[in-house]
Amino acid sequence: MVKLCNEDGLWQQLIRNKYLRNKTLREVQKKATDSHFWKGLLNVKHQVMQLGKFKLQSGKQTRFWDDIWIGNCSLRTKFPSLYNIARRKQDTVSNVLSSIPLNVSFRRALVGNNLRDWNRIVASVANLQLQDERDIFVWSLNSNGLFTVRSMYAYLVISGVRVSQKVWRAKLPMKIKVFMWYLKKGVILTKDNLAKRN
Repeated sequence: MVKLCNEDGLWQQLIRNKYLRNKTLREVQKKATDSHFWKGLLNVKHQVMQLGKFKLQSGKQTRFWDDIWIGNCSLRTKFPSLYNIARRKQDTVSNVLSSIPLNVSFRRALVGNNLRDWNRIVASVANLQLQDERDIFVWSLNSNGLFTVRSMYAYLVISGVRVSQKVWRAKLPMKIKVFMWYLKKGVILTKDNLAKRN
C-alpha cells in the first residue's frame, strides 16, 4: 500500500487505472466486484494510513481533513466540530489551498471556538508552497520513513496481536504455510461447509 502511494512503476499504474481512477486511496471503497487481492488491501487501508503521514508535494493525493499531513493526527481528529460542519469533507489539500481565502465552506457561520480553531488551521497552512510532484507517504514506524515488514510486525506484536511462529518456522513450501495459517484462523472452508454448498 505504501508503494502504491509513493512509486510510479508499471504495477502501480495498472492498479491506479483499474481501482483508483481519479480518486485518492482513502476515497476508494470496497465493491462486490473487486478482486480478493484489492478487498484485502482495502480491509487494512485505514490501519496502515494511521501509521504514517503525508509529506506534501502537489497536495493532490492527500485529503485535507482525513489524512495526517500537518502535525501528528488528522485535522478531522484534532478539530472534530469543524469537520462536522464542513460541507466538502473529501477535498484534497490541493483543492483547499487553490484559492485565498481557503476553498472550504461550512454549513453555518464560525463563532467562538470554531472560529479560533479555523484561524489556527489557516495560520498553520499560510506559508505552504505546493509543487508539481506526487505526495509522499512517510512510514512513522521507521526513523528513515520507509515501510518494512519488520516494523509492521513489531507494531502488531506490541499492540497485542498474537501471531504464532510455529507455522512460519516449519520447513514447508510457502503456499502450505499460508494455507495452515488460514486454517488456524478459521477462514478455510471445512468439509462440512463444502458439503453445505454442494
